[in-house]
Amino acid sequence: MKKVRDVPQTSLPSIGSILKENLLNALVSYYVNENDKLGHGINESQISTLCKILLRGNEDDSNSFLKWRINEETIFDEYRKDDPEIMDYLHLVSVELKKQLGQYSTPLNIVKYILKSVNYISLKNILTKKLIDPACGSGAFLVEAVRIYINTLKKTNILSSKWYPMVATAITGVDIDPKACFFARLNLSMLLAPSILEFVAKNGIEKIEPLPVYCADTLESIALEARGEKPLYDGLNILLRKKFDFVVGNPPYFKIRGLSKNLRNTFSDSIYGHPNAYGLFIHAGIEMLNSKGKLGFIIPRSMLSGLYFKNLRNFIERKTSLKKITCISERKKVFNDVLHGTMIISLARDRKHKKEVNISCVQSLNERNNQHNKITINRDNIIQHLNGTTVWFVANSLETYKIINRIIKKHPLLSSNDINYQAKTGQIVWNRVKPLLTEIAKPDTLPLVWATDIGKFSFSFNRTGTSRPCFLKVISKTANLVVKGLSILIQRVTADEQPSRMVACIPDGFCKRETDGYFVENHLNVIQPTTTKPEIDLYFMLGVLNSEIVDFFFRAMNGNTQVSATELNLLPIPLGKYESDIARIAKAIQKTNDDSDRNKLIKELNKTVARAYGLNTSELEYIKKHVNYRFRQV
Repeated sequence: MKKVRDVPQTSLPSIGSILKENLLNALVSYYVNENDKLGHGINESQISTLCKILLRGNEDDSNSFLKWRINEETIFDEYRKDDPEIMDYLHLVSVELKKQLGQYSTPLNIVKYILKSVNYISLKNILTKKLIDPACGSGAFLVEAVRIYINTLKKTNILSSKWYPMVATAITGVDIDPKACFFARLNLSMLLAPSILEFVAKNGIEKIEPLPVYCADTLESIALEARGEKPLYDGLNILLRKKFDFVVGNPPYFKIRGLSKNLRNTFSDSIYGHPNAYGLFIHAGIEMLNSKGKLGFIIPRSMLSGLYFKNLRNFIERKTSLKKITCISERKKVFNDVLHGTMIISLARDRKHKKEVNISCVQSLNERNNQHNKITINRDNIIQHLNGTTVWFVANSLETYKIINRIIKKHPLLSSNDINYQAKTGQIVWNRVKPLLTEIAKPDTLPLVWATDIGKFSFSFNRTGTSRPCFLKVISKTANLVVKGLSILIQRVTADEQPSRMVACIPDGFCKRETDGYFVENHLNVIQPTTTKPEIDLYFMLGVLNSEIVDFFFRAMNGNTQVSATELNLLPIPLGKYESDIARIAKAIQKTNDDSDRNKLIKELNKTVARAYGLNTSELEYIKKHVNYRFRQV
């Protein structure tokens, strides 16, 4: 499921022999009890063999596996309930390893929602279709899919003795973690116990096939298939590419360092810069779909506009039809111990599908079914192309899209030749230059500006005092990283919870005083003109960037806590007759220390910027309410 390609294979968790034995014994005990209730008369020795077949996978040493003993256990009482929970295994894995492997348990309501989003529901047509979870973990998606499949079998009056081979053909799970595969088989074995016993009673134990859960590297498997080579693992006679009607799951989230040449070549169409595992799994999932297939994943929102996902967005647009997006505002409670902005996406492999996309933006998991949070809109409103870069805009109202489209169509981008400005990321990564940092100025040092020095229309050099050294030595390694002249400095890490995603200022006096230049830390962006004599006032740019209108626009395009230089360069800037007014107001805001005067000036700024963008008073009020609601509800 979640392989870390710069961590040795031995780091992957294995199951201790005592735990494994106890789990086998408990499964046998459960099957004995089920067999007694059904009255099939299968003896305990046969049940023991049956359970070993069900739990053994292609990663197991069959000799040691078959030596397990049978003891009476009752730890599976949970499975005697009508709606049992998945037996997860992540409590057996350290927090550190879970983070390395990108492993997070998927809540049941998310699982059900994703299956429904791809139309995997209890209708007769799913009996001939195939579903796969390519990073199946403990089997949450597989178990729920099997429940739906069994309900359909019941409705169609198919004999229960025929269920197991049909399920084994229809449902597939793959995971790189052997412990995850074991627990997935365990969960499926418990759910399928009655039908498996019915099958064995009619056909004999020698006819039983292992559960379709395979311990393998999904990404490597796709790469091997793409090259026409035989899979590296033994006992897995299954092809993945273009074979499935449904691909569902919760792929791993982590940056992959040292990606192999084979994988980089296979996924080159969707990779840009440092790949994230979930991006590769989206690509792999699309490759697994047949011509009519559908994909449903829960993933981070970082792919909406981030630079590293620009090729992935293009790949999705070329290969699929976007059908549904559900954004979950709540970042703290979707997965335990994880802080992610998440969304659920549903894609169709058929490019001929209708262009309408259903969008929901909800605060929490319990709000998913609120009808007022849903809209249907043409996907061309979502997938926009700004200066050759594909950006996804996700919002929950038609009015938002109406405003966004007007802003995009009428105004040039920040990095365009009409504006002649450019945003760059601060280049000083403090822990890489730690020996060169000092708390006091020296002849061979220049000031270092930290993110904590920057507020909205405010600047205070060395705001944190002695807790952070604020001077950096100028040597050959750092000399070319010096920033000179006036600049807009803007915080690079903000979140939906904050009242403003755009936090920028011009350190006017500081820049003019530091004639030799200054350094800017990596958690800041720097915006400067690209010409020596810019026609556009820097304070005009500051006023626009700090306005509610840009904050509104940015929240619709951004999916994470990063305010990247790439996204700043894609912001439309309103040129026309209001440049001098906006510059004047922005300069006055930055100079005043009176809160009352400041608030009045900020109101005037927002009204003026709105007019510059061609927006009316009611649209500005809508933007104000939208932004206030968004950050207060997170």
